Order: sequence, then C-alpha cells, then structure tokens
Amino acid sequence: MSNNSTRFPWAIPLTGWLSQRPTLAVNTLLITVTLYLALTQNGALWHLVRSQLPDTLGPDDLRLIAALAMILMAGNFTILAVFSARPILKPALALLLVTSVACNHFMTRYGAVIDSHMLINVMETNPREASELISPTLLGQLLLWAALPMALIWRLRITKRGAAGECARRVLWILALWAAAGLAVGLQYKEASIWLRTHSEIQKYPNPFYPVGSALKLAYRGVINQAFATGFTVIGADAAARAPLGRPRRVVLVVGETARADHFSLNGYPRETNPRLAALTDLVNFPHVSSCGTATAMSVPCMFAQAGRTDFNRDAARETDNVLDVLQRANVNVLWRDNNTGCQGTCARVASEDLSQSDDPQHCHDGECVDEILLQRLDQVLTRETGDQLIVLHQLGSHGPGYYRRYPPSFGRFGPECRRDDAFQCATEALVNSYDNTLLYTDHVLGELVALLEQHSASHDTAMIYVSDHGESLGEHGLFLHGFPYALAPKAQTEVPMMAWLDQPMQVALNLDMECLAIKRQEAYAHDNLFSSLLGLFDVTTEVYQPDDDLFAGCRRPS
Repeated sequence: MSNNSTRFPWAIPLTGWLSQRPTLAVNTLLITVTLYLALTQNGALWHLVRSQLPDTLGPDDLRLIAALAMILMAGNFTILAVFSARPILKPALALLLVTSVACNHFMTRYGAVIDSHMLINVMETNPREASELISPTLLGQLLLWAALPMALIWRLRITKRGAAGECARRVLWILALWAAAGLAVGLQYKEASIWLRTHSEIQKYPNPFYPVGSALKLAYRGVINQAFATGFTVIGADAAARAPLGRPRRVVLVVGETARADHFSLNGYPRETNPRLAALTDLVNFPHVSSCGTATAMSVPCMFAQAGRTDFNRDAARETDNVLDVLQRANVNVLWRDNNTGCQGTCARVASEDLSQSDDPQHCHDGECVDEILLQRLDQVLTRETGDQLIVLHQLGSHGPGYYRRYPPSFGRFGPECRRDDAFQCATEALVNSYDNTLLYTDHVLGELVALLEQHSASHDTAMIYVSDHGESLGEHGLFLHGFPYALAPKAQTEVPMMAWLDQPMQVALNLDMECLAIKRQEAYAHDNLFSSLLGLFDVTTEVYQPDDDLFAGCRRPS
C-alpha cells in the first residue's frame, strides 16, 4: 500500500468509485431525478403552499401537502419518462436539469411564472437584455444544482434491457404514481378540491412540469395555427383620408417601456418624477389606464390591434391589419422608430428605423442607447413629408433589471442607486431610486419632444401621445420585473401612465373642448382606446372606427 493510501484511507473507496462506473436501471434513475427536482427545484411552489396554510399544521394540512407532492412527482416523472428515450437519456436529463434550475431561479428570485406568455417574452428577448439576467447567482446555482448532478448522471452505466420491457415498466411507473396521487387527493377530496379551486394559481408553479407543458402548448398552438392559417386579414379597407382642408397634422406616439402609473408624480406619486410634463399647460393626463398585457411581446401588438385585450390573439394579429395599416391606407405617412427589441411585428408593413444599435457617441454606450437617440434627426423627419404623419417612438424606457443603464449619469437624482443587473440583490430603496431615475429621464425625453413639436406649430397641427406598454414590480410581495399572468398580476404591472399633449392649432382643428377632456380624463381607459383614438386624431373615416373608444371624440364640438 502506498504512503498516500496510509495517510488518506478514504482515498481507497473514492479512487475505486472514480475508476468504476456505478450501474443503475433507467426507471430508478428517473425516480431519483424526479425526487431530486421535487425537493430542490420547487422552492417557489412550496413557499406559496406554505404561505396559504396555517402556522401550525394539522393532519389535514399534512395530507394536503402529501397530495400535492404526489401530484408533483407524478407530473415530473411523466415529463422525464416521455422525453428521456434511451438513446437520448443523458442529454435529455441534462437539458431538463438546466431548465429546472433556471426556472427555479427566476421563480424564487423574481416571482416569475413560466407560462406560455413568459416563454413568448423570452423568445423575443435579444442578447443585450438576456445578458442583464445572467447573474453570478444564476451561474452558481446552475453549477451546484445542475452541473454536479449532470456529472454524476454522466458517470452512470445504465442497465440495458429490451425496449419493450423498459417501455412497459416506464408506463407502469407513470400509472402507479398517478394512482398514488389520485389516492392521496381522494382521501380528502372535498378539502383538497376546495383548497385547489381557491388557490388555483398553484397550478402554475410545479417545476419543470408547468414550464415544459407551457412550451408544448405553445409549440402545438403554433403548428395548429400554421396548419389552419386562412391567409392575411385586411381591416379598414374602406379607410378614407380627411378632406384636404387645413394644415398637415403631425402626431408622435411614444410607446413607453415598463413604466408604472403609480410612480408618476402626475398621478400623485410624492417624488417629482415628472417636473417637465407637469409644467405643460396643454397636457392631459389619464390616471386610470389598464395595459393589454404584462410583457412587451403581448402588449405592443395588442395596443395597435382592433381586437382589444379580451379578444386578442397574438398569432392572429400577425396576419391581420392593425391601426398603422389602416392609417397608411388613408394616406397618413407612418414611421416607426425603435430603441427597443423591435415592434413585435406591428410595423411589418410600414416604414421603420432601428436606432438601438446606433454608434452615436453621445447617447450610445456598451451596445445600447438611451432614449434621446429617438429624437435624433426627428426635426428633419417632421419636415420631409407634405401630408399627415404619424411617428411612433418605441422607448427602452425603464426596462429592467439594469435600470441604471437606462439614463445618463446626470439623471441619477435619486440615490443611492442600484448599479447592478441582479437588482434583487440591492436594497429596496436603491432599487426604487434607480427605477424612479428612469422615469425622470423619460420625463426629460418627452419634454424635449414637446419642445420640438412646438417649433413646428407654425406650419403643422401637432400632438404627442405617451402610453407605457406595461408596468413593473419592484419587490412588492416578493415580485420583481414583469410578465406575471394577467389574471394574477398586481396593479403595478397592469396600470400604466398615459397622457396626451395637443398644441392650440390641433385643438382648434379637432374642435376639442379641453374643459370637457379635463373631466373625462378621470374615467377608466385601456390600451383598447388607442386604436380609434389614433384614427380620430387624423379624422380617418372607416367602418372600424369606434367613437366610443376614442379618447377625444366625446369632447369634440360639432363642426
């Protein structure tokens, strides 16, 4: 025996284990991984369950937890069994481990729910945004909870059995686990069914069962939509331009990003986040506005669609005209200028400019630009067309988690700031300070825009509309960022700021009673109102225009 072996006797079994590959049956491995995921990668689920139960757990509560655990085990084993065919067993398990750990990280740290809408949001995310979400904490968790188990699995020697026998055993395991889950629920069916109906949000938390199921649902829906596509749908084919009387109209629509209404001082927030907007005499603020979704990928196409939130279908919207198409058909010049991740298909048939990758040294650094880039050369854009014109400016706004990246250092008025991308690691005060600084900068950008439009009032009727796509959670109730399922989302994610500024000539051209509008602005509105409001500002005549949805129609005096 070597001296090393004498000094370190534990090295003998360790060396033996390293030199020999343990043997394990497939189903035993799957059950082991299933149990591992249930115990280590479902923190959000068990935290939510525990928060809904009394402090002192009784027998019924323990049976309920056992029933939920069996459902989780059965669901996850089914996923593992279906997607872990023998030829791809180890790669499939590796992928599911990485997926589970990543999902658990975002669910526990940010309060995210990984449903089909969130997956759409992920698919629309560009590398720049994704890089802000890759934190040392995430990498550490992937190393500890995914890489190490993957290394162990890779060393295993899987017992070879006939395909038919292995498949039969796997089916029996699935049936047995679901039978056990059914029995556990059945033993207290009345209590369990009432509790699960009362806390229906629980169904969105089993990991990786629900995220994988959402991905399958999304893929299935895509295949079905492709198979039964009926072609492009034209709406507003009768759209007619207004009579060629008066001056050309210039309307700039600013689509904000991640701004929440309750952090605008115009809506009563105690911090002065809107000093420049508050100084505008012709500004109309709408304090009660609901978004169409809780993520850009849903809200942006929805706010321009005719359907409205309740009837909106993202796939159908891609094959249907939106209000930009109708306006263009009515001879309104439409231009989309983007400093975000794109227009989500909304500007597919109109002129567009991507300014997010500009090399302007004043406004662009480290691969992204602050929103003043949207005003670059806008003066020339406003003068080059002779007819009516709509310009859409799509902001990067307050997109998180790297809020400090969204504004120049000179706008860091509220401090201390959270100057890191894994924002949940910052104190709440610092996180909110950085977020509020993004709103202060948006106020500056909008103030500069209005000043520019005022310069054109001598020759054009001008107006500006601002509305954010969705809000943002800043740690309230353990939630961060956005993208929560709409039915469960807090108001911080669904109540958005919206306002309109119209110069005096535009007010006259529309016969607009501003005193009337000052009263009606207090009513409840939504993204749904944008479609007809834009048509109304240009006096476009079409069957798809709904005056009841027009923000301004009720306050226009008869001609």
